[in-house]
Amino acid sequence: MALWTKTVFIPNSFMAVTASNIGVILVWDKSLIIEGIGEQNEKRLIKIVTLNGNGLPINILTTVHDKYLVCGNSDGTIRFYDFFFKIVAWFEEIYMNNVKSISFSKTEPKAATNEMEQDGTDEIFKCSDFLVTDENALVCMLQSSLFEEIEPAKKKGYTIMSGIPSAISAIAVHPHENIIAIAGTKGFIYLWDYVKKGEPQGNFEYYIKEDLKNADGNIFTAIEFTPDGSEILVAQYNGEIKIMDSQTGEWKKLNSALKTSDKMKGSPIT
Repeated sequence: MALWTKTVFIPNSFMAVTASNIGVILVWDKSLIIEGIGEQNEKRLIKIVTLNGNGLPINILTTVHDKYLVCGNSDGTIRFYDFFFKIVAWFEEIYMNNVKSISFSKTEPKAATNEMEQDGTDEIFKCSDFLVTDENALVCMLQSSLFEEIEPAKKKGYTIMSGIPSAISAIAVHPHENIIAIAGTKGFIYLWDYVKKGEPQGNFEYYIKEDLKNADGNIFTAIEFTPDGSEILVAQYNGEIKIMDSQTGEWKKLNSALKTSDKMKGSPIT
């Protein structure tokens, strides 16, 4: 059964739009009072538009600059549409999770590209900087120029604040630097400078893309730095050990899995 998530009015019109948890929007407009049906100024459903073909919920629905309808989706994507519901811009590789909030600054809209508009071509996308928050307490600032970026690493935006998206299962202290490693039960490692106390650095993007299967039997249970601090040994509940590069956050590829004992395969490391 579909559930309605947000409703907004379309600026300078009588229309309103309602988002749903199945990826469609309901478009309402002023009643035409045909054959006595409805009352004056009453809004009636005029059409249903599918925005997320895969049925993903639309969590956030808002308008900006009296020009765009903005949708924040459960898969961490953000899409801009015109008021005819044609897609104009999309932010889809920003390493965010379930979008919970979108807030635009009051600054002048910025063009996504420096190219000049040509007669007869599509209008260049422009919007103000905006903040996005997801269910993992990650707050990120995005700019219109990120829409035109080609390289995935440059599409992420600027992290304002990041939370820890699961319970902490283990910590370890760097042997030579003011850094602690924090392991989460959902399969990620954060590195945090406990003197500077800035934002934690870590491999959360690798967790998002590769380690969603890392649950239950593969929960991280213990971590330890190597003597020189260049690597982190990560023990798992299923008895295996992974090795992470403490500089890049990437997992080392091994010829065979490290285990505590072949005879005790699957026994938890605690």
